[in-house]
Amino acid sequence: MGRMCKIDQLPVEQGLVVKNVVRKHRYNQVDAMRAELDGLNITVSRSALHRFVLKLKHSDALCANPDEETIVTIVERSSGEVRVIKTSAKAEIVAAVISSLTASKQLQ
Repeated sequence: MGRMCKIDQLPVEQGLVVKNVVRKHRYNQVDAMRAELDGLNITVSRSALHRFVLKLKHSDALCANPDEETIVTIVERSSGEVRVIKTSAKAEIVAAVISSLTASKQLQ
């Protein structure tokens, strides 16, 4: 078992601030996140923050938001690339749009 993340060892209030900053930056721009956290007197190393961002992004991806009615998984057959799209649209609407795209491609 690995060692405990330094950010997880912060007081609860500071941990929540770190999570909010990471989400505000949409899990990107670690240096900008660190600068913002430094301004809030929360000092974390770049590597610890990077590891935490990856862990939080994975954790957040597993949680559904109330406005996410449907989750679509797309697998690119040629490359194996997987994408997940969350949408507020009903599943029936998503399926109809995909069907209409398929039908219009067959007409070409």
